[in-house]
Amino acid sequence: MLKTVRDGKKRARRAIFGEWHVRALMSPGFLGLGLLMVVAGLSGSAGYAVAEDNLLVRIPWKDASELDFVESAGHVLRYSQPGFAVFEVREGELAVLRSAGVTAEVVDTVCAGKRYWLLTPADPASRDSLAAYGRLVPLGGGLYLLGVDETLEPRLPGFVSSLTLLPERMGRETGFPRGRPAELGVGRGTTGVLGIADERFLGAVASEVNEDSIRATVHFLSFDDDSAKLRSRYTFYGFCPDSRPDSLAIPLWLKAKLEAYFGGRGTASLDSFVFRYAGVNYTRYNVVGRIPGRVPGSGTFVLCAHYDSNGGRTVYPDPDRRWDWRVDPAPGADDNGSGVASVLECARALSDLEFDFDMEFVLFSAEEQGLFGSAAYVASRKAQGYNMLGALNFDMQAYREAADSTFLRTNASSDWLSAHIKNVSESLFDSIGVRVGLVQVVGPYDSSDHSSFWSAGFDGVHFFEQGGSPVVNPYYHTIDDTAGTLNYSLAWKVARLGAASVAYFATTTDPWDLEVLSGDLLLRLEGRTLSIQEGDVGSVLSIGLSFHNLGAAVPETISVRVGVYDGTPSSGRLMGERLISVATTPIPSGGSPVIEPLSWLLTESDVGAHSIYLVIDAGEAEGNRDNNVVSKALLVRSATLAIKKSFVFPNPSNVSLADVRLRVFVTREATLTQVDVYDISGRKIGGCRDGDCRCASLVPGDNDVALSNVLSGGAIAPGVYLYRLSVDDGAQKKVDYGRFAIVR
Repeated sequence: MLKTVRDGKKRARRAIFGEWHVRALMSPGFLGLGLLMVVAGLSGSAGYAVAEDNLLVRIPWKDASELDFVESAGHVLRYSQPGFAVFEVREGELAVLRSAGVTAEVVDTVCAGKRYWLLTPADPASRDSLAAYGRLVPLGGGLYLLGVDETLEPRLPGFVSSLTLLPERMGRETGFPRGRPAELGVGRGTTGVLGIADERFLGAVASEVNEDSIRATVHFLSFDDDSAKLRSRYTFYGFCPDSRPDSLAIPLWLKAKLEAYFGGRGTASLDSFVFRYAGVNYTRYNVVGRIPGRVPGSGTFVLCAHYDSNGGRTVYPDPDRRWDWRVDPAPGADDNGSGVASVLECARALSDLEFDFDMEFVLFSAEEQGLFGSAAYVASRKAQGYNMLGALNFDMQAYREAADSTFLRTNASSDWLSAHIKNVSESLFDSIGVRVGLVQVVGPYDSSDHSSFWSAGFDGVHFFEQGGSPVVNPYYHTIDDTAGTLNYSLAWKVARLGAASVAYFATTTDPWDLEVLSGDLLLRLEGRTLSIQEGDVGSVLSIGLSFHNLGAAVPETISVRVGVYDGTPSSGRLMGERLISVATTPIPSGGSPVIEPLSWLLTESDVGAHSIYLVIDAGEAEGNRDNNVVSKALLVRSATLAIKKSFVFPNPSNVSLADVRLRVFVTREATLTQVDVYDISGRKIGGCRDGDCRCASLVPGDNDVALSNVLSGGAIAPGVYLYRLSVDDGAQKKVDYGRFAIVR
């Protein structure tokens, strides 16, 4: 009988799950999960409509498998960040979750007409005020969940910012390090290193960004010259609910700007979306500019900003007066005219470049009400299967006294992008003039449109004028956020940095061109690069070699000969060479191949001055060969002082003493401490000592001293003369002799 009952249970389990699933779920590690799935299977479909008996629960987690455990039972992940997640759970299954060892804290009951907002209240007073509008629950890390009846949404106090709707369903792929997408590993992006060629190219792209243009855009967006009044770009201003909008002036102007900058290479459109606010459906428009890439299917990179504004924090002298969006302005110069101007300038600077992937320049509406425009855009792109490579979001760029620094808000999965931009800012600081500080955000929730990308599992970063919160701009969300309050130099530099950072991934149509610079020839002793090119006898000199490709990728049929000479390439000694085959060592645009260095053991025969030449030769297939040679000087010194030779030249001499030289070859640095000159009878006729011997500091190798510096009289009679010189390095003293003749 017992066996019959057991067999019946097995058949029932197989009928629900199938043979393999039963075996897996009945294993010791999956007993709890098996129980959850049985209940889920018996109580209804895993995909279910929102009902009043659904609960929002907060579940702490350490390992992603814990989220898998809950999701696999059919519960909906609404939000997740490292440390905790919010699930929508059927009320009847809460006990089953807990019995399986899941810590599940009920946040609220889901009901019709109620929506949930993520936010970070700045202080206790803000939290107390918000509690009057609905249930305010702390989730962790300063993040709160506010449940509000839709009809109360317009009444939320003006100080509330950064509201984001709790997603209906959230992807699990967000928030974890991924690395740069492979589709960006083309063109200049293949090397992963910002080389000399890249710096030149990116600096040229950045120079296309115009500060006056940014200033003019912000002025237009915030002030109407025709009426001499401040504008409003508040989402509902000039629109009628549930009907055709009365005015599309701003989005149409933005669309025309993008079309003019693209010059026929791309398109711009107004993309409508519908969102629900305060129980009413509204239609608004994102402005989307698109430049198709060279290789279809290579993905899409986005530069974005929101163009709507807000004046809800305005305080009037009359305490009974409140900002009224129907009649009052919301100029939004910093928030976010500055970001819109940055995107437009990036579009102008990048529109002439070639990218393998598509570029989209997107200006969102309804950001201030809860990121509705960006959420609609991202949801549409995800539904269409877009491969979103990354996004740069520009929001509030220009209220900061310092013009040489700004901040990037990033998350774990976007670290590759923020690190790349920081690298560009450091490498091009001399030409762009701004550095970035990185602000790591835990979880997908944040204060601007990049949060919509994060929630969908896409990478993105936020250019922001400050590092922390709350917002420090005193004019934020007021009618005083006007064009005259901004630091346009900062906005200009941020736009330059954004354009240069994206341009790094551009391909190039310029012919390939190899170049060597001074920094490509590195002389190193015992692991240190020589700033003063000197080496000691007995040391091993390592000669580092490199070169750069300024144009398109070098064809695979090309081989590059890299040679190092002691002396000029035509007459010097070949010290060594390397042969680079492009077929096995690709040299992409902006590429700089890794070359094995040469070694040189310095001996006594090498003491003295050398000119080390680095020469590259790719044959006549390279159009420009004028930049293929570079040289550096090297002095080799001995451990002991010696005078290898000394003589006077020309000898005999019939010229002025100022043109006669005493050459002294020493093996290390020393001082010419004494020179005495005698006639043939042995009578001393002149000389010098210590500081009186001008040009007395000697270096390893040949040193020339004018004879007129030794003989103060400046002239002597024809005849044969003898000299005696003395050199000293502080530890040793050496003496040498010689003779010379003067004729007339």
